[in-house]
Formats: sequence, structure tokens, C-alpha cells
Amino acid sequence: MPTARRRVLQSLASAPLLPAAWAHAQVAPAAPPTAASPAAPPSPAAPGPVAEALGGVVQHRYGSQLGAEDLAEVKKVIAENLRSADRLKKVLLGNGDEPVTLFQAEPPAAATRPDR
Repeated sequence: MPTARRRVLQSLASAPLLPAAWAHAQVAPAAPPTAASPAAPPSPAAPGPVAEALGGVVQHRYGSQLGAEDLAEVKKVIAENLRSADRLKKVLLGNGDEPVTLFQAEPPAAATRPDR
């Protein structure tokens, strides 16, 4: 269960970067389609255009501190987070659904009270 929470939090952490990537993707000119090659679906390992744009933001801000393999890893993680966000969007929630609030009271340990 903690792994799922981490992925949700990672997806939420990348959400503020989406408007910048969206603007970057709209500004960049699109390559003209070639008639010789059919449109192949992107492989799951290849980052999509939004992940590439977000990777460009990371490269612009932190490129002097990261190597080429580090940037490739960042783009891969961003793409995974975006896929996780897409999966979350497919989950249908009803009006009465609430987040899980787990509370566990832990009594103080006997060793913490020196007067006994």
C-alpha cells in the first residue's frame, strides 16, 4: 500500500509543472507527417510529448548539474508518473467516497516515564 501512496504523491508533485509543459508543447512546431512510415503507437518505455516537455523544463533549470543519463532517467520517471495520473483519472468515485483516514493510537512506552 505505501508504494501506491508514493506514486499518487509523485503524480501530484508533478501536477504544477503541467501548465508549463502544455504551453511548451503548444509553442513547439509539429513535425510534418511522413507518408512513407505508418503511425506506430509509442512504446510504453518511451516518454510522451508532455514528459519530453517536462524533461525540457528540468534540463533548462538543472541541466548544468545533470548528465545525459540523469536527464533520461528523469524523463522516464516523469513519463511513469504521467501514466499513473492517467490511471487515476479512470477511477470512478461516487459522491460518498472519502479518502482513507487511518488512525492508530500508540500508548506511551513504559520506559519513557522515569518516575515509575
